Amino acid sequence: MVTGVVDAHMHLWQVSENDWYTALRPFAEQAGVHDLYADFLPADYRAAAGGLPVEKFVHVSATTAARAYLDEARWVDELADRDGLELVMIGSVDPGLDRDALLADLEQQASRARFRGIRVLSGLEPESGAAATVLSWLQRHGYVFDLVTGPEDMHRWLDVLAEHPQLPVVLEHTGWPSTTDNDGFRAWQEAIRHCAERPGSTCKVTGLGMTTTDLSVDVLRPWVETAIAEFGWDRVMFGSNMPIETVAGSYRQWIDTLAVLLGEASAAEQQSFYTDTAVRTYRIR
Repeated sequence: MVTGVVDAHMHLWQVSENDWYTALRPFAEQAGVHDLYADFLPADYRAAAGGLPVEKFVHVSATTAARAYLDEARWVDELADRDGLELVMIGSVDPGLDRDALLADLEQQASRARFRGIRVLSGLEPESGAAATVLSWLQRHGYVFDLVTGPEDMHRWLDVLAEHPQLPVVLEHTGWPSTTDNDGFRAWQEAIRHCAERPGSTCKVTGLGMTTTDLSVDVLRPWVETAIAEFGWDRVMFGSNMPIETVAGSYRQWIDTLAVLLGEASAAEQQSFYTDTAVRTYRIR
Protein backbone atom coordinates (compact mmCIF):
# COMPACT_ATOMS: atom_id res chain seq x y z
CA MET A 1 0.00 0.00 0.00
CA VAL A 2 1.25 3.47 -0.84
CA THR A 3 1.62 6.09 1.86
CA GLY A 4 -0.06 9.47 1.94
CA VAL A 5 -3.45 8.20 0.75
CA VAL A 6 -6.03 10.82 -0.23
CA ASP A 7 -9.67 9.93 0.29
CA ALA A 8 -11.27 11.81 -2.59
CA HIS A 9 -14.86 11.33 -1.43
CA MET A 10 -15.94 11.21 2.21
CA HIS A 11 -18.49 12.78 4.53
CA LEU A 12 -18.49 14.02 8.10
CA TRP A 13 -21.66 14.96 9.92
CA GLN A 14 -23.08 15.50 13.37
CA VAL A 15 -26.77 14.74 13.07
CA SER A 16 -27.20 14.99 16.83
CA GLU A 17 -26.53 18.72 16.53
CA ASN A 18 -27.25 19.69 12.92
CA ASP A 19 -30.48 18.91 11.05
CA TRP A 20 -28.99 19.38 7.60
CA TYR A 21 -29.39 15.86 6.19
CA THR A 22 -33.13 15.45 5.79
CA ALA A 23 -32.79 12.59 3.30
CA LEU A 24 -30.34 10.58 5.39
CA ARG A 25 -32.73 8.91 7.83
CA PRO A 26 -35.15 7.73 5.08
CA PHE A 27 -32.18 6.49 3.05
CA ALA A 28 -30.79 4.58 6.05
CA GLU A 29 -34.18 3.03 6.80
CA GLN A 30 -34.73 2.01 3.20
CA ALA A 31 -31.26 0.44 3.08
CA GLY A 32 -31.85 -1.32 6.38
CA VAL A 33 -28.75 0.29 7.92
CA HIS A 34 -30.30 2.31 10.72
CA ASP A 35 -26.93 3.09 12.31
CA LEU A 36 -26.08 5.21 9.28
CA TYR A 37 -28.15 8.02 10.77
CA ALA A 38 -25.63 8.77 13.49
CA ASP A 39 -22.77 11.18 14.07
CA PHE A 40 -19.76 10.47 11.87
CA LEU A 41 -16.76 12.49 13.01
CA PRO A 42 -13.00 12.21 12.42
CA ALA A 43 -12.53 9.64 15.19
CA ASP A 44 -15.29 7.49 13.67
CA TYR A 45 -13.64 7.72 10.26
CA ARG A 46 -10.26 6.69 11.66
CA ALA A 47 -11.79 3.73 13.46
CA ALA A 48 -13.51 2.57 10.27
CA ALA A 49 -10.39 3.02 8.11
CA GLY A 50 -8.24 0.91 10.42
CA GLY A 51 -4.64 0.96 9.28
CA LEU A 52 -5.20 2.58 5.90
CA PRO A 53 -2.76 5.53 5.86
CA VAL A 54 -5.23 8.24 4.82
CA GLU A 55 -3.56 11.61 5.31
CA LYS A 56 -5.73 13.99 3.29
CA PHE A 57 -9.42 14.24 2.49
CA VAL A 58 -11.95 15.66 0.05
CA HIS A 59 -15.08 16.34 2.06
CA VAL A 60 -18.18 16.29 -0.16
CA SER A 61 -21.37 18.02 0.91
CA ALA A 62 -24.32 15.69 1.45
CA THR A 63 -26.79 18.22 2.82
CA THR A 64 -30.39 18.11 1.64
CA ALA A 65 -32.03 20.77 3.82
CA ALA A 66 -32.48 24.11 2.06
CA ARG A 67 -29.13 25.86 1.62
CA ALA A 68 -27.66 23.93 4.54
CA TYR A 69 -24.45 23.59 2.54
CA LEU A 70 -23.52 27.08 3.72
CA ASP A 71 -23.74 26.09 7.39
CA GLU A 72 -22.04 22.78 6.69
CA ALA A 73 -19.08 24.52 5.03
CA ARG A 74 -18.56 26.68 8.10
CA TRP A 75 -18.83 23.65 10.40
CA VAL A 76 -16.41 21.51 8.35
CA ASP A 77 -13.95 24.39 8.20
CA GLU A 78 -14.04 24.79 11.97
CA LEU A 79 -13.79 21.01 12.50
CA ALA A 80 -10.78 20.76 10.21
CA ASP A 81 -9.05 23.59 12.07
CA ARG A 82 -9.84 22.08 15.47
CA ASP A 83 -8.72 18.53 14.57
CA GLY A 84 -5.84 19.48 12.26
CA LEU A 85 -7.36 17.75 9.23
CA GLU A 86 -5.70 18.21 5.85
CA LEU A 87 -8.96 18.61 4.02
CA VAL A 88 -10.52 20.37 1.05
CA MET A 89 -14.24 20.77 0.42
CA ILE A 90 -16.69 20.18 -2.40
CA GLY A 91 -19.78 22.23 -1.63
CA SER A 92 -23.16 22.48 -3.30
CA VAL A 93 -25.88 24.85 -4.49
CA ASP A 94 -29.65 24.86 -4.68
CA PRO A 95 -30.52 24.71 -8.40
CA GLY A 96 -33.89 26.31 -7.68
CA LEU A 97 -32.31 29.64 -6.77
CA ASP A 98 -32.23 32.51 -9.22
CA ARG A 99 -28.97 33.49 -10.89
CA ASP A 100 -27.98 36.17 -8.38
CA ALA A 101 -28.63 33.89 -5.41
CA LEU A 102 -26.70 31.04 -7.04
CA LEU A 103 -23.71 33.29 -7.59
CA ALA A 104 -23.92 34.64 -4.06
CA ASP A 105 -23.88 31.13 -2.58
CA LEU A 106 -20.96 30.13 -4.79
CA GLU A 107 -19.00 33.22 -3.79
CA GLN A 108 -19.74 32.68 -0.10
CA GLN A 109 -18.41 29.12 -0.23
CA ALA A 110 -15.40 30.16 -2.30
CA SER A 111 -14.41 32.63 0.41
CA ARG A 112 -13.15 29.62 2.35
CA ALA A 113 -9.61 28.57 1.42
CA ARG A 114 -10.54 24.89 1.51
CA PHE A 115 -13.25 25.23 -1.16
CA ARG A 116 -12.50 23.38 -4.40
CA GLY A 117 -15.82 23.09 -6.26
CA ILE A 118 -19.36 21.79 -6.05
CA ARG A 119 -21.66 18.90 -6.69
CA VAL A 120 -25.47 18.90 -6.79
CA LEU A 121 -27.11 15.67 -5.71
CA SER A 122 -30.42 16.28 -7.46
CA GLY A 123 -32.41 18.81 -9.41
CA LEU A 124 -29.69 20.26 -11.62
CA GLU A 125 -30.75 19.69 -15.22
CA PRO A 126 -27.89 19.91 -17.73
CA GLU A 127 -29.71 22.26 -20.13
CA SER A 128 -31.00 24.57 -17.38
CA GLY A 129 -30.07 28.14 -16.72
CA ALA A 130 -28.83 27.10 -13.28
CA ALA A 131 -26.37 24.65 -14.84
CA ALA A 132 -25.12 27.29 -17.28
CA THR A 133 -24.57 29.74 -14.41
CA VAL A 134 -22.78 27.21 -12.20
CA LEU A 135 -20.58 25.70 -14.92
CA SER A 136 -19.54 29.09 -16.26
CA TRP A 137 -18.67 30.35 -12.78
CA LEU A 138 -16.67 27.22 -11.93
CA GLN A 139 -14.71 27.37 -15.18
CA ARG A 140 -14.05 31.08 -14.83
CA HIS A 141 -12.65 30.67 -11.31
CA GLY A 142 -10.80 27.40 -11.87
CA TYR A 143 -12.90 25.19 -9.62
CA VAL A 144 -14.02 21.58 -10.07
CA PHE A 145 -17.43 20.24 -11.07
CA ASP A 146 -18.19 16.91 -9.43
CA LEU A 147 -20.61 15.37 -11.91
CA VAL A 148 -23.57 13.45 -10.52
CA THR A 149 -25.15 11.47 -13.33
CA GLY A 150 -26.02 7.95 -14.31
CA PRO A 151 -25.74 6.31 -17.74
CA GLU A 152 -29.17 7.54 -18.84
CA ASP A 153 -28.20 11.23 -18.72
CA MET A 154 -24.49 11.07 -19.51
CA HIS A 155 -24.91 12.18 -23.13
CA ARG A 156 -26.91 15.23 -22.06
CA TRP A 157 -24.24 16.31 -19.63
CA LEU A 158 -21.41 15.74 -22.08
CA ASP A 159 -23.17 17.88 -24.69
CA VAL A 160 -23.43 20.73 -22.19
CA LEU A 161 -19.91 20.26 -20.81
CA ALA A 162 -18.55 20.57 -24.35
CA GLU A 163 -19.38 24.26 -24.02
CA HIS A 164 -17.00 24.48 -21.03
CA PRO A 165 -13.85 22.79 -22.31
CA GLN A 166 -11.55 24.19 -19.60
CA LEU A 167 -13.74 23.02 -16.71
CA PRO A 168 -12.23 20.20 -14.61
CA VAL A 169 -14.91 17.50 -14.31
CA VAL A 170 -14.82 14.61 -11.85
CA LEU A 171 -17.28 11.80 -12.48
CA GLU A 172 -18.67 10.79 -9.12
CA HIS A 173 -19.22 7.28 -7.83
CA THR A 174 -17.83 5.51 -10.88
CA GLY A 175 -20.62 6.93 -13.04
CA TRP A 176 -23.52 5.94 -10.77
CA PRO A 177 -24.49 2.64 -12.43
CA SER A 178 -28.26 2.13 -12.33
CA THR A 179 -28.53 -1.66 -12.31
CA THR A 180 -26.18 -4.62 -12.17
CA ASP A 181 -27.71 -6.82 -14.86
CA ASN A 182 -26.01 -7.26 -18.24
CA ASP A 183 -27.96 -4.47 -19.91
CA GLY A 184 -27.22 -2.14 -17.03
CA PHE A 185 -23.52 -2.93 -17.14
CA ARG A 186 -23.31 -2.34 -20.89
CA ALA A 187 -25.15 1.00 -20.63
CA TRP A 188 -22.83 2.07 -17.82
CA GLN A 189 -19.72 0.98 -19.72
CA GLU A 190 -20.76 2.97 -22.79
CA ALA A 191 -21.50 6.04 -20.67
CA ILE A 192 -18.16 6.11 -18.90
CA ARG A 193 -16.34 5.43 -22.15
CA HIS A 194 -17.87 8.60 -23.58
CA CYS A 195 -17.05 10.51 -20.40
CA ALA A 196 -13.45 9.34 -20.54
CA GLU A 197 -13.18 10.71 -24.08
CA ARG A 198 -13.69 14.23 -22.72
CA PRO A 199 -10.31 15.86 -21.99
CA GLY A 200 -10.01 17.05 -18.42
CA SER A 201 -12.36 14.44 -16.98
CA THR A 202 -11.42 12.12 -14.15
CA CYS A 203 -13.33 9.41 -12.30
CA LYS A 204 -13.71 8.69 -8.61
CA VAL A 205 -13.79 4.93 -8.09
CA THR A 206 -16.31 5.16 -5.29
CA GLY A 207 -19.93 4.45 -4.47
CA LEU A 208 -20.31 1.14 -6.26
CA GLY A 209 -21.72 -0.49 -3.16
CA MET A 210 -24.82 1.69 -3.42
CA THR A 211 -25.73 -0.23 -6.56
CA THR A 212 -24.15 -3.65 -6.01
CA THR A 213 -24.87 -3.83 -2.24
CA ASP A 214 -21.80 -6.07 -2.17
CA LEU A 215 -18.13 -5.13 -1.77
CA SER A 216 -16.64 -8.52 -2.61
CA VAL A 217 -13.86 -8.95 -5.15
CA ASP A 218 -15.85 -10.97 -7.66
CA VAL A 219 -18.77 -8.54 -7.67
CA LEU A 220 -16.73 -5.36 -7.96
CA ARG A 221 -13.98 -6.59 -10.30
CA PRO A 222 -15.74 -5.81 -13.63
CA TRP A 223 -16.76 -2.33 -12.50
CA VAL A 224 -13.41 -1.30 -11.06
CA GLU A 225 -11.32 -2.81 -13.84
CA THR A 226 -13.52 -1.29 -16.56
CA ALA A 227 -13.35 2.19 -15.02
CA ILE A 228 -9.57 2.02 -14.82
CA ALA A 229 -9.29 0.69 -18.37
CA GLU A 230 -11.49 3.46 -19.78
CA PHE A 231 -9.95 6.40 -17.91
CA GLY A 232 -6.38 5.19 -17.42
CA TRP A 233 -4.38 5.20 -14.21
CA ASP A 234 -3.69 8.94 -14.32
CA ARG A 235 -7.41 9.80 -14.33
CA VAL A 236 -8.89 7.58 -11.62
CA MET A 237 -8.79 8.17 -7.88
CA PHE A 238 -9.61 6.40 -4.66
CA GLY A 239 -12.48 7.36 -2.40
CA SER A 240 -14.34 5.70 0.43
CA ASN A 241 -17.81 7.26 0.26
CA MET A 242 -17.85 6.69 4.00
CA PRO A 243 -20.08 6.36 5.85
CA ILE A 244 -22.65 5.92 3.05
CA GLU A 245 -20.84 2.87 1.67
CA THR A 246 -21.75 0.93 4.80
CA VAL A 247 -25.00 0.08 3.01
CA ALA A 248 -22.89 -2.57 1.26
CA GLY A 249 -20.24 -3.44 3.82
CA SER A 250 -17.41 -2.06 5.90
CA TYR A 251 -14.60 0.30 4.99
CA ARG A 252 -12.22 -2.61 5.69
CA GLN A 253 -13.98 -4.72 3.03
CA TRP A 254 -13.60 -1.95 0.45
CA ILE A 255 -9.91 -1.56 1.27
CA ASP A 256 -9.28 -5.29 1.10
CA THR A 257 -11.15 -5.68 -2.19
CA LEU A 258 -9.14 -2.89 -3.80
CA ALA A 259 -5.92 -4.45 -2.51
CA VAL A 260 -6.77 -7.60 -4.46
CA LEU A 261 -8.01 -5.85 -7.59
CA LEU A 262 -5.01 -3.51 -7.74
CA GLY A 263 -2.49 -6.08 -6.56
CA GLU A 264 -0.82 -6.41 -9.97
CA ALA A 265 -0.62 -2.66 -10.57
CA SER A 266 2.78 -1.03 -10.48
CA ALA A 267 3.88 1.20 -7.61
CA ALA A 268 3.47 4.25 -9.86
CA GLU A 269 -0.04 3.21 -10.87
CA GLN A 270 -1.09 2.68 -7.28
CA GLN A 271 0.47 5.99 -6.28
CA SER A 272 -1.58 7.71 -8.96
CA PHE A 273 -4.78 5.96 -7.89
CA TYR A 274 -4.47 6.47 -4.15
CA THR A 275 -2.80 9.87 -4.07
CA ASP A 276 -1.56 11.77 -7.09
CA THR A 277 -4.71 12.13 -9.20
CA ALA A 278 -6.68 13.57 -6.28
CA VAL A 279 -3.83 15.88 -5.28
CA ARG A 280 -3.61 17.25 -8.80
CA THR A 281 -7.33 17.48 -9.48
CA TYR A 282 -8.35 19.10 -6.21
CA ARG A 283 -5.16 21.14 -5.75
CA ILE A 284 -4.33 19.52 -2.42
CA ARG A 285 -1.09 20.78 -0.91
